[in-house]
Amino acid sequence: MDSMLHSLAIFYKTLDKTLQPQTMDCGLCGECCRRAAGLQVYPLELQYISRFVQNPRIMQKFINFIENKRVKIWGEIAGQCPFQQGDRCSIYAVRPYFCRVYGPYNLRGKNLLPGCVYNGHSTTYFDQKELPLYDQFLNLVQKSNHLYCRRC
Repeated sequence: MDSMLHSLAIFYKTLDKTLQPQTMDCGLCGECCRRAAGLQVYPLELQYISRFVQNPRIMQKFINFIENKRVKIWGEIAGQCPFQQGDRCSIYAVRPYFCRVYGPYNLRGKNLLPGCVYNGHSTTYFDQKELPLYDQFLNLVQKSNHLYCRRC
C-alpha cells in the first residue's frame, strides 16, 4: 500500500503542474468547502489523508461527511467538512482529486459559487472523463482497490 500512496503523491504533483496554467489565486473564502453537500473521495485518498491527519475521530467525521451524512463538526454547522478551519483547508497539501480540480473545472458550468474567483475563468465539463488526468487517476485508484482487495 505504501507504494500506492507514493504513486498518488506523485500523481497529485503532476496534476497540480497540469492545473498550474489555469490556476488563479483562489479567493481563499472557504465557501466551496463550507457549502459542499458531499465529496467523492476514493479509499486510496482516504488512506493518504489519514497518514497526514493521524486522528481517527476527525477521520470518521470526514468519512461521514463524504458519505453525505449530516454530522455536527465541533459544534458548528452540520455537514461542513471537518478539515475546514476558518476559511482554510487544514489538509490542503493532501486534499482529494475533486478538491484540486474544483474551480479550474466547473461541472456543467453551474457548480461554482457566485463569488468564486474562477467564475468566467474555468473550464466547463459535462463528464468526469473530461477532467485533467482523470483516466490516470481512475487507473491508479482501481489498481489500489485491486491490491487492497487481494489482501482482504
